[in-house]
Amino acid sequence: MSLAYPVTARNRSRGRKVLDTLEGYIRIDLVEERMFPASTILRYLSVVFPVLLYYFQSTFLEISNQLFMMMLIGTAVIAGLQDALVGLTSRLNFAMERGTLETYLVEPVPWALIPVAMNIWRSFTGAVLACVMVATGCLLGAPIKLTAVPVALLVLFLGIVACNALGSFAASFILLFKRGEPVVALYSLAAAVLGGALFPIDVLPIWIRWLSYLVPHSYVISAERQLLMTDPPPGGLSVGWSIAILAGLCLVSFVAGLFVFDRSLRLARRLGILSI
Repeated sequence: MSLAYPVTARNRSRGRKVLDTLEGYIRIDLVEERMFPASTILRYLSVVFPVLLYYFQSTFLEISNQLFMMMLIGTAVIAGLQDALVGLTSRLNFAMERGTLETYLVEPVPWALIPVAMNIWRSFTGAVLACVMVATGCLLGAPIKLTAVPVALLVLFLGIVACNALGSFAASFILLFKRGEPVVALYSLAAAVLGGALFPIDVLPIWIRWLSYLVPHSYVISAERQLLMTDPPPGGLSVGWSIAILAGLCLVSFVAGLFVFDRSLRLARRLGILSI
């Protein structure tokens, strides 16, 4: 039996290897979720408190439900994309600290697949967190266009893919320099402001507004507001243009991010940073 396993693994098709790799990493994440159930529960409960904060703030200040919905959608998108953005870097740091990164790399799969497999579960849970926040706002009376939910989920998916690609660049930096958290944290803060999480980007000064069009958050937030709100804020790109630009960002940045990550792994191996 011990000799049969390598032959079986070697004879698997490329598609089967990809599916097995994705399943393996998801299984690892599910095991960690079951090992720390309190952390998982608190993670989902924590996203409810910003919704309550904005709701009671809008009630106290006598703000309309539309403004409450605008802040809610922006915050939900930021929370949903955050996991896709930092999930890979946190998992990579964890693997490097435990010394298990090399065991991931000896698997008979392309190294470019590793960023996708490592972050697929966190990307999914991030989307769930965003949906939980919007659903909580609906329970509190925020108006929402239910017929636009499928397209809104498509926009969120495109944003998650784009943030996964950006996370691959950050992971490449961590592989070579062992540091990358400040870069990711700075980008996350900048994206929250430039993406217009709590306000339309039209209120930003002209000299800095152009930076908003460089981050995927601005397109996701703008499209989600136009799709889900009954009276969206004026200005901004149409939903069609936002989807088209997000699709282009996903295609270009995802291919480039995986290429850079693969090359960073090979360079790290040549430099002796990785013991494989």
